Amino acid sequence: MISSSNTALGNSTTIVSSQSDDFVSRRVIDYLEQLDDPRKEKILAFHQAHQELMEIAQGSFAKHQAWLGGYQDHIAECFRIAEAMYLGLQKVRQVPINLNSALVVLYFHDIEKMWKYSQGLPPDFDKQCFYRKELREIYGIELTTDELSALKYIHGEPQEEYNATTRLMNPLASFCHCVDTLSARMWYNEGKNLG
Repeated sequence: MISSSNTALGNSTTIVSSQSDDFVSRRVIDYLEQLDDPRKEKILAFHQAHQELMEIAQGSFAKHQAWLGGYQDHIAECFRIAEAMYLGLQKVRQVPINLNSALVVLYFHDIEKMWKYSQGLPPDFDKQCFYRKELREIYGIELTTDELSALKYIHGEPQEEYNATTRLMNPLASFCHCVDTLSARMWYNEGKNLG
């Protein structure tokens, strides 16, 4: 079970799981079922409604988890890395994010790939609109301001938005960016059929 508590630094998250040392055996559905989040049931319903697409979509065209089902394998790998990284970083100092929120961001961060690499992406698909409007109106899933920012910057700060005096990535975006990069660039060919 993934649970949250309030601390002087805000929400922190601890992981209480009999499987916490066996990251590889945990799949996307295992993490979603253990979310400590009021949106859990709606996210599970979204997952169930899109499970067939997730099982056939590639993680990318060629650069990471580029096999049938690689999309779901990439998400599962991100979840495992996030849990391990969170636990490891907690040994250094308190991590100023909520792990449940990070898992929500990681679950939705490459959402377009579900369609793009299975049935084709609709030509008018707008990822940010999907996050802000469609998820809320169609599925009842409302993302927080921090989650929306993390989804915007999970792949880094675009050069055209760079400003030497303004920090665009919040702590949640930074954490999720590192997790995604590790899966996509370090273990790009790992995790097959582990989603």
